[in-house]
Amino acid sequence: MAELNDTFVVHGACSTCTMGMRPSNVVLPETHGVFLRGQAQMTIKDCLGGANVICFGGCYSMENPSTKEEAEKVQKAVDEACPETFTDKVMNFFTGGKKKKKKEEPKSTETPQVVGVCTPNIIAQEWDHGQEGVETESQRPLMGGARLYCMYGGEIEIVESGQPEAGS
Repeated sequence: MAELNDTFVVHGACSTCTMGMRPSNVVLPETHGVFLRGQAQMTIKDCLGGANVICFGGCYSMENPSTKEEAEKVQKAVDEACPETFTDKVMNFFTGGKKKKKKEEPKSTETPQVVGVCTPNIIAQEWDHGQEGVETESQRPLMGGARLYCMYGGEIEIVESGQPEAGS
């Protein structure tokens, strides 16, 4: 079997995002007229969020306004569910202050639990890995392992070419 980086990518290939909840697929709404094993071949320019790069189910990035909004809702719900305790009231009586906010903990490496709406907002104008010396509609064909970057910090990568196995 060929290495992923040496394989042409076709409509329906599997992709992942480091800030996404689940894998997704890259799609080609309109064919370039070149097919591999019955699937439309993609080029490095097929990188539009929402058109070619489809939602990853949800977004964990706090740079995404939707995720930030969800986190604020959760924090508000926690604050409402956990009003000042008796000890807090006694301390406030003697210190004349309100409940102090805890210092922000250093960010952990665990996956955050708040998820916003995934709307791939691609920074680049093309995928970073295309086949040299070959053209499809004057563009280089997209190769497996190619990457894109989302404005919200996610790294999107082609993890399967989408081509059916030989003999399928």
